[in-house]
Amino acid sequence: MENSWLDEDKKCSLTISQCLQHETEPSYCSIAQWIFNVIHNIGEGLLVLDSEGNIKLSNKTAEELFGYYRMELYKKPFVELLAPPYRQKWMRNFLSKKKKNRINQYELLGQKKDKTTFFMEISTSEVVLQEGKIVSVLVRDIRERKALEKAALEASEQERQRIGQDIHDSLCQLLIGIEFKAQFLAQELHEKTEKGKELATEIAKLARQAATSARDIAKGLAPLAMTTSDLISSLMDLSQNTSKNTHIGCQFHLIGEPIIPNPSFIIQIYRIAQEAINNAIKHSQATQINITFGETAGTIFLQVEDNGMGMKIKEGLNKGLGFRSMLYRAAMIGANLTIDSLPGKGTKVICSLPSFVKSKTESREKV
Repeated sequence: MENSWLDEDKKCSLTISQCLQHETEPSYCSIAQWIFNVIHNIGEGLLVLDSEGNIKLSNKTAEELFGYYRMELYKKPFVELLAPPYRQKWMRNFLSKKKKNRINQYELLGQKKDKTTFFMEISTSEVVLQEGKIVSVLVRDIRERKALEKAALEASEQERQRIGQDIHDSLCQLLIGIEFKAQFLAQELHEKTEKGKELATEIAKLARQAATSARDIAKGLAPLAMTTSDLISSLMDLSQNTSKNTHIGCQFHLIGEPIIPNPSFIIQIYRIAQEAINNAIKHSQATQINITFGETAGTIFLQVEDNGMGMKIKEGLNKGLGFRSMLYRAAMIGANLTIDSLPGKGTKVICSLPSFVKSKTESREKV
């Protein structure tokens, strides 16, 4: 027997299916009408899946969100409502036996009937019945939230660019001027006092070092990474500067011929690399960092790996080690970011961008 809705006075005994499909059934009782109205009029999409992950029930919001009629959704695998790169992740979580009897939340890329995609947040809960498990899926359209987050991220990026440009145009030029003045002073003092000449030479040296440092900071704030080749050059510079300015060796490796046509994607990938390296420098106690950028099997990827002390991922998220920032930046460009780390085993950050995202993103942003 199916799970039943039964009032205390036993005036009505209905299956969930009968209640949710009330429009096709005779009028059983007021509770059936109430359940039907609540489920079909809530502002979030609701789908009920069987143990195989097939849709058994849907409400009006879910049908409108994905662009299907109710009978088109009936018995349709829920995984087909996800963009292809997210399907394996969903199936892995759906089949997991570790997440029973609790509410789980995910941010995924949904796919409509017309193949356009959109960001959505889903909450799942599972109930195990005699006939098998039933999974309820609440679907929220978070496109507006993502648009606001994207605008905030772009505003932050523009401010970084402005500060970097100001440092390059103003501070660097002033420091270079100080260097030239000090060199001139050293020449003037050469005939009068050797000590004065040495002091002026030291001032010029310090000014030159400060100008170089300011230039590196400016480049980090406002990298000229607008094409894939610029990104590769910036990653090489990032690797060289890490080796030069820290006690950690850092190497850059290029695999294949990756091409990223979207400049905003390039900026986010560079920022993820920066964040991963900063984390390794500050927290990992590593002696070696490897940056790998490339393309294989139709997937563009960035990998930053260190040989440090590693950590438990949950602890890293709670300590605010930039993981959330990297996850957020990856989500903004439709990329998948994984962080593999164990105590004593180092840390590996991988950001992968499926090739299909490059062609689908523009249509997604137009939705």
